[in-house]
Amino acid sequence: MNRKWVLLLVLAVFSASCRKKPAPAQGEDGAKPAAGPAKVILTIGDVSRTNEDLKRFIQLQYADGLGKQEDAKLLSRLFDVFREQQLILYKAEREGTQVDDGEVAAFLDEARSRGQTPAFDREAVRASLKVQKHLLANAYHDIDVPDAEISAYYEAHLAEYQKKEEIELSQIMAGDRETLLRIRAELVREPARFAETARAESTAPEAAKGGAMGFFEKGMLPKEMEDVVFSLKVNEISPVVESPYGFHLFMVTRRRRARTQVLADVREQIRSLLLSAKLTDAYDAFLRGLQAEVPVRIRAENLFFPYTKPDPGVNDNESKNLPGADPLPNG
Repeated sequence: MNRKWVLLLVLAVFSASCRKKPAPAQGEDGAKPAAGPAKVILTIGDVSRTNEDLKRFIQLQYADGLGKQEDAKLLSRLFDVFREQQLILYKAEREGTQVDDGEVAAFLDEARSRGQTPAFDREAVRASLKVQKHLLANAYHDIDVPDAEISAYYEAHLAEYQKKEEIELSQIMAGDRETLLRIRAELVREPARFAETARAESTAPEAAKGGAMGFFEKGMLPKEMEDVVFSLKVNEISPVVESPYGFHLFMVTRRRRARTQVLADVREQIRSLLLSAKLTDAYDAFLRGLQAEVPVRIRAENLFFPYTKPDPGVNDNESKNLPGADPLPNG
């Protein structure tokens, strides 16, 4: 597997762990919180983990999870992720997976280069990188998405790549109708000044971009706007449109006919979709093997929050508020 794919795999690893619905151990639900940081909450083989270990993990992976308004349901899902990661870490350390100081420093340098100023616990970073390295070596090493598989998926899902008619839209917004009536009278005579006028007078968020809002299909805008803008010709100035946000003038700058997106335009999108599915399946299989091999005991009564089970029937997106598809701490 080439370096590009290794990087893509690393960036997708954590999404697999976040989306799982682990089977809760007996007695987990309804446990009373115990705040002691040294309380043992998890034993894997001959290794014990405490509330303090869990808090370091949460701080690394999801700093907002330890805010003033602690959410027991969110913390419970983070604990579910923690126990999976600790199980993988246990196996990684037993098999001699190593992360040296240079790798930890490189991760922290990369975080800083992206504008982050983390105050990470270096040993927690090391543990997270061990988990990643072990998964890459043992669960994801032979995963690939060949071009033939991408083409087959595209042909089987062609209906998903039909694009409706689109318009490229710009707007000028103001808090009162009179202002826009004045501006409209000027722009009807000189529509080429729309972007200049938007930068000078619009109160909309995209004013600095000359009012450019991007491309829209039918169904993407509020009806009071859509009925107007899809009736416009290119470079035609709309009447003043009122909405809950204020008053608007619109101009269509381009139109795209309904079309089928060609494979070349969606190849990487499909590759990422298929790769994510393969990673999830590989993670599931790898974790099931570890759970059958290594004894795990959960002491939910010692957690610093009341543990709640995952809601029955919730789909795999239940953990959407957990860290995203990036296995690197905060990264």
